[in-house]
Amino acid sequence: MKVKAIIAVKEGIVNQEVSGMLSILKEYFELFSMQDLPYVKKVESYKIIESENISSAITIGGDGTLLGLSRYLPEYVEVIGINMGGRGVLAQIEKDNLGGFIESYLSKDYIIEKRMRLKAKISDLETVNVLNEFYIQRANFNQTPVFSLNAEDVVNIKEKMDGLIISTPSGSTGYNYSNRGPVVEQDLELMILNPVMSLKVLPVIIVKPCKINLQVSSHAYIIADGQLRYEVLPDESITVYRGDYLSLVKLKSSSSQIQKILK
Repeated sequence: MKVKAIIAVKEGIVNQEVSGMLSILKEYFELFSMQDLPYVKKVESYKIIESENISSAITIGGDGTLLGLSRYLPEYVEVIGINMGGRGVLAQIEKDNLGGFIESYLSKDYIIEKRMRLKAKISDLETVNVLNEFYIQRANFNQTPVFSLNAEDVVNIKEKMDGLIISTPSGSTGYNYSNRGPVVEQDLELMILNPVMSLKVLPVIIVKPCKINLQVSSHAYIIADGQLRYEVLPDESITVYRGDYLSLVKLKSSSSQIQKILK
């Protein structure tokens, strides 16, 4: 019996090579997608994951493609990221090794990494699960807002800054890394608080997973995994906390994300 899988392909790369990969995958997987793809059944909603008892998710592209699909996935769905040539910190299966990977996957010769995710509440609105980070940024560039932050009384900050990155270990290689934050092992349980352009120089702070309550004194946005944007009104309450885990498929021979960054 074929494995049921939801699939996402990076926009604009469905060429002969990708069509060939889909042709190979369809021999072993029953494929569903929100996109129009060869050899794949198009669906109208990600509710298909539950109704069809889908157990796997496949992305073809890079880390951004995997991030885009992952927000719709419950913890029990195993996520397979096929890397089409980028750095591939999250999408760890190289396209040239597709045949070998399928053999390993079907024989259960792989590792599942439980990756920590974050969620947020903006007043009563609950966001999606994010795998990398929330970036809270000011909306008005003619004033620097005050960020008021409390992390279960372990951290209290009230300072002017352009923004704040709250990152998972997976996201330590993303915006956090670009803002000179630390890169950490992907399976740790922690949250990285990385101030962006603070008026007073503030350190990057690492805390155990906890509820982080914050407010921004003026109009702001929360950017989820660099892809979704939520509006925040002045002094509106924001709470960031640990969400559901993501189950990421990794071959036993794969490099750690620290090794990938150091290459």
